[in-house]
Amino acid sequence: MVSLNNILLAIMENHTGTVLLLEKNGSEIKDFLKRYKINFKNISLNNDVTDDGMVILSPTDSNIIESYNKFGNLLINSQKRIIIIRKIDTKEYITDAHNTIMSLGFILAFKTNQNNLFYLVYVYNISNYKKTPDWLNNENWANPELWEK
Repeated sequence: MVSLNNILLAIMENHTGTVLLLEKNGSEIKDFLKRYKINFKNISLNNDVTDDGMVILSPTDSNIIESYNKFGNLLINSQKRIIIIRKIDTKEYITDAHNTIMSLGFILAFKTNQNNLFYLVYVYNISNYKKTPDWLNNENWANPELWEK
């Protein structure tokens, strides 16, 4: 199984700017950023996030549900890559918090287990937010030659 450090290294591989960090569920992310000398700035969802940089959020599950509108505003107002890292103590991860994150357009990119804690890494990137369905092409509906079929 891939460790959280390796997942974070893969995510940070091509990132050069400041990381905007909201960590409410432990200090693993902050410790990682310090260890690898990655510039970061602590943020709050109560303030507008205007700095350039990747946003990493590590909220509690209850904070995810309570702050739904704030997460949505962050997505609307940001052209940044946004990462949510959930830390839970059960492998049953499909909960209201998971459904809330997925409803905002995040993709569950990684799952890992370390010391009986489960880390779920969700990624939001507007450039690949929605995959084009197979049926949405000129071979199916936009081809007048097939209209009679």
